[in-house]
Amino acid sequence: MRAFVVILTLVFTFACGFGASASDQFLLLRLDGVHVKWGVPQLGTSARVRYAFVTSPMTFPGAINCEAMEPPDALLEASQIDRTHFRREVAAAFALWESAANIGFVEVSDPTSADILIGAQHNPRGFAFTNVDYVRAPGASTRPIEKSLICLNPRKRWKTAFDGNMDVYDIRYTIAHEVGHAIGLDHPSPVGQLMSFRYGEDFRSLRSGDVSGAVALYGKRGAPVVAATPQTSASTPDLALK
Repeated sequence: MRAFVVILTLVFTFACGFGASASDQFLLLRLDGVHVKWGVPQLGTSARVRYAFVTSPMTFPGAINCEAMEPPDALLEASQIDRTHFRREVAAAFALWESAANIGFVEVSDPTSADILIGAQHNPRGFAFTNVDYVRAPGASTRPIEKSLICLNPRKRWKTAFDGNMDVYDIRYTIAHEVGHAIGLDHPSPVGQLMSFRYGEDFRSLRSGDVSGAVALYGKRGAPVVAATPQTSASTPDLALK
């Protein structure tokens, strides 16, 4: 059975990674005292990740906020967002990270074969959460991620453009933020980076700190691909964009 660890996110954390300046501010996830990433459990190495949308109700015992997930259809209908447009916005969110570091993403149709699953919460709360499930390996300082879950609140209104209304979150911004968690990044600060924990509509692209964090995990874009190692059991955190 998987064990899940809750990470409290509403903390004013100003840690910078690898001697970064304020503009390059980032914070890597530390779960049970170790870093986590996709692919080879070594910082700065590449990874290839599959993602899919939930197509039927699914449960993940032990997950804190994404324990029960549903297809995003009702969410999209309530917010009057076309499914094709939604998929394009999600793809654009993944592309932000893909362009920043040596990590690649591909959408697959079968949710059971996906590394990252995206859906709606069955028990709505907050706005959006990510659960990260990682492999336990005694003595390792970095461990491979096994699965990440991204769940959105279907009772909230959503949009696909910035309009200054901070009560309605932009899909691309939100998914990009949650993908950052799903690949191993934490909140570095309240504001200033896409991975900062306060929602804002000042930018829709990665900031310098976001890029530095992604490169710290997966290396620079275009670097040689490193073969992945087998993955087995795991444990999970919960993160939220507030």
